Amino acid sequence: MKHETGLGSKPDKKAIANAIQRYLDANGLARKDLIREHLSKSSIEKLFQGDFTERTLNKVEGLLKTSFQRPPAVKDTAAKSVGGYVFDAVEYLQGDYLCVRPMFANPANFNAYLITIAWNDEQNCLVFEEKSRFDGKYRQQGTVYIPFGTAFMNLVSSSAGNVRTILLSLPDSEDMMRGIISTLSNPKGSIYIPVAAPIVLRKLQPGETPELGVISRDNSRYGEYQSWLATVLTEEFGIFAVPQPSTPRKSKRAVKR
Repeated sequence: MKHETGLGSKPDKKAIANAIQRYLDANGLARKDLIREHLSKSSIEKLFQGDFTERTLNKVEGLLKTSFQRPPAVKDTAAKSVGGYVFDAVEYLQGDYLCVRPMFANPANFNAYLITIAWNDEQNCLVFEEKSRFDGKYRQQGTVYIPFGTAFMNLVSSSAGNVRTILLSLPDSEDMMRGIISTLSNPKGSIYIPVAAPIVLRKLQPGETPELGVISRDNSRYGEYQSWLATVLTEEFGIFAVPQPSTPRKSKRAVKR
């Protein structure tokens, strides 16, 4: 989630603390020289950890008779390369989501895990992170791309040249996003096969604990998850363009009488 104060985000406050430390070093002072009756040792220790209020900073600046440069305010607009979206317009997308898709090795079963979407101050855009996957070694995190003028978004992750994309519709009135995941499947050993499958994300309510892991036919949530995935195709949130085999032409033979 995006957290900041008038002093900026945690990295911004650490930059201020570093500037104060450089001032102390340049003037032969130590941190303990800042301790006063109105400025406790614990407050000074927290200051250099980047955990301080504007009131504490004002006291330090008054004591050292120096105004430490504030970093520029955190920008609220993502780079054009990820869609150029502004924080206020995408804030509602932040949260925890239940993610459901077919198992690549056995599509009759489903893989259910969590995805968290949040604004990252350092990258200045939305990012996502997968959590609670039973197959943890495949857990991914990456960047959220939102193309202007469409009703879709992309969750993109890459590692060592491998790129995985999840193309999703923006949330509907039930906080559901539907789309297609495209990646490499690794059924065994060094065998890799390109795969695409329907996928759904549903935003969770506070305190909600969905059914996660491998969801097989005997699971009580199987029918519900199956119906969600079916809507990807039935409601045209995605199309698998597979050419149909042509029907062989029947030969015209003479009819015996």
